[in-house]
Amino acid sequence: MKKLAIIGAGASGLCAAIEAKKSNPQIQITIFERMQKVGKKILATGNGRCNFTNSELSLKHFYGNKEFLENILSSNYADIEDFFKNLGVLSYEEDGRIYPRSQQASTIKEALLKSVENKNVTIKTDCQINKITKDKKGFMINGECFDGVILCGGGKAASVHGSDGSCYKLAVSLGHTLTPLYPALCGLVISDKDLNLLKGVRAECNAKLYSGNNLLGSEYGEIQFTDKAISGIPVMNLSHLCENRKNLKINLDLCPEIDERDLFNHIKHSVNNLQNVEFETILNGIVNLKLGFAVMNRSGIKPLTKCTSVKDFQIKEAVKQLKKFEINISSAKGFENAQVTKGGVNTKEVSPITMMSKKADGLFFCGEILDIHGDCGGYNLHLAFTTGRIAGNCAGNFLK
Repeated sequence: MKKLAIIGAGASGLCAAIEAKKSNPQIQITIFERMQKVGKKILATGNGRCNFTNSELSLKHFYGNKEFLENILSSNYADIEDFFKNLGVLSYEEDGRIYPRSQQASTIKEALLKSVENKNVTIKTDCQINKITKDKKGFMINGECFDGVILCGGGKAASVHGSDGSCYKLAVSLGHTLTPLYPALCGLVISDKDLNLLKGVRAECNAKLYSGNNLLGSEYGEIQFTDKAISGIPVMNLSHLCENRKNLKINLDLCPEIDERDLFNHIKHSVNNLQNVEFETILNGIVNLKLGFAVMNRSGIKPLTKCTSVKDFQIKEAVKQLKKFEINISSAKGFENAQVTKGGVNTKEVSPITMMSKKADGLFFCGEILDIHGDCGGYNLHLAFTTGRIAGNCAGNFLK
């Protein structure tokens, strides 16, 4: 009986086991998981609801080797919603994000786990794999010989959920190279001390990330000020662009639906009508009060200044700040605060059709260990599930 080892019992590893058994029911599969429980990272996705795929799967939401990604997204195994429906999970859509109808991430994990257990797959938890050697007989893991191996132990992001980067060492020991590793889908550390009081503030805006005068990217949505940092989906989607960049800054258009002229006229009209009111009251009709004070501070307007004392040039400066609120960025937050890893096993060394190594027959890769990632919104889980299904199916066929 052929034996297949799967290193990592996360999203991609569980999918790989299911598909490997489908394509080759005769193989014996052992999953090695370093954590005490499987699928821990799945439970943390989508704020505990697990947006496991997205209805809009265009290439613009994914990063890495475009040819490799195109093959994955067009694969017969890319219909993840249908895959889970066949596991008994109904779904619903919310702004493009696909969730289990139960609105519980545990539904996804349990559906995968029960399917794996039903196929008589052995799962060894609390089992760290530090070394894999390959010879003519196969792959030696903890004194046991396997005919094939699927490496899917994740990246370096959020090691508390199971992925600590240890699988990279295994890949390198088997002849593969890594592209540079960088935290992605994370907050950005700000260096402007005048913004320390904005902790907890949220704002709907358009965010543009610059390196000096070079525009790196733009995203729209709700941003959040945290402790000496800025976060939210727009910021997280931009974070991977910060790698090795200097003079980073984000410009926020806090009123993206209003142009500067109309915004000036609105504020000017309000000032004329409410001359005995403090100017911060006018701004509070536009943005969060704390953010309004930050705008006033940068516009040279003191708190409690009456509208009757505000000059046109100060209104123009306030409008400028509302339309281009600049925040200096010192760095992206680290791997512990990131959702995914940018970089990993070089996809040029992996077949996009089978997920098998081009350097070692019988070695497969899937999930975050690969040098591909996506935006917020279920895109990274989609990659994990799809690459896991492809790797599992092809590993099963390879071992026939």
